[in-house]
Amino acid sequence: MKSKRSFEPITRKDLRDLYVGSVKCLHKHFIQGDGAKWKKLYSIEKPIAVALCQGAAMHFHDHSNGIKDFDIWFFYPFNQKHLPYRTIRHWDYVNPKFGRDPSIPDYKGRRVDVLVRSIRSHSSKGPVDTIRQYLKFENTASSRALAKKAVVMLFPKRLRGRVIWYKREI
Repeated sequence: MKSKRSFEPITRKDLRDLYVGSVKCLHKHFIQGDGAKWKKLYSIEKPIAVALCQGAAMHFHDHSNGIKDFDIWFFYPFNQKHLPYRTIRHWDYVNPKFGRDPSIPDYKGRRVDVLVRSIRSHSSKGPVDTIRQYLKFENTASSRALAKKAVVMLFPKRLRGRVIWYKREI
């Protein structure tokens, strides 16, 4: 099926698959690839949180936005230097129920964008409060853009599937 957006529901299994695939993608870049230089400052395997964000996260919550692609964000505590914010890795999530985006001919499924962000303000209360603080108080282009849509937790595992932001705090 070729369509601009998929309106199929995102399940908890899909969230797990998106998380696992994104961890593999990130590992290829930051552990084995060009991003390995960041290992000195950041423990890539230990983010504060990982979340599905933006349009697909809205669709997980409201079932009406539709899915063009999936945006998976890895959040880390700031450590001396910010992680490269323009580094976006991609992978092909081949799940027939979501079809494929016809504007990306080389993909068999939906594109997953994997992004990393180091954030200065992290809460001792945990990852949910940390992400909410980031969206509310860090005045960056990324925080402002993410705050306009939704955030669904993928990691820590105990929070997977929890909608922690939907155009406003929930």
